[in-house]
Amino acid sequence: MFKLLLKLLVLPPELLKVHALGYADLASQAWADHLCTLKNRWVIYSLSALNLLLALIFGGMALLLWSTLPLTDLPHAWVLLALPLTLLVLSGLCWAWARSLRTRPLMDDIKCQIQLDLLAIQKAQMS
Repeated sequence: MFKLLLKLLVLPPELLKVHALGYADLASQAWADHLCTLKNRWVIYSLSALNLLLALIFGGMALLLWSTLPLTDLPHAWVLLALPLTLLVLSGLCWAWARSLRTRPLMDDIKCQIQLDLLAIQKAQMS
């Protein structure tokens, strides 16, 4: 193993530099994917919170209108109940969707690449 590491150190520095840049690119891509998933999750959570807030506001307004206006004069009284309930359902759906977004383990790709590199070193050592 020591001889193999010595051979690696004797290689041209460009090869080691390219290999290190490959690892850096792999790490930056994994980090970008992780951040993208987190951003999407928080945007959907904020949409869920906004829908919940609107459902509470429109629900309160519907209760106030329901208590003050006579029901005989309201031809579309069902809207007073339908709008807040629709927003509440949308809020629940957004929340469930945000919970379903899973992030992959951050260093999974790098671990796989390291294992492949170690396997290549072992094969080179055997031959």
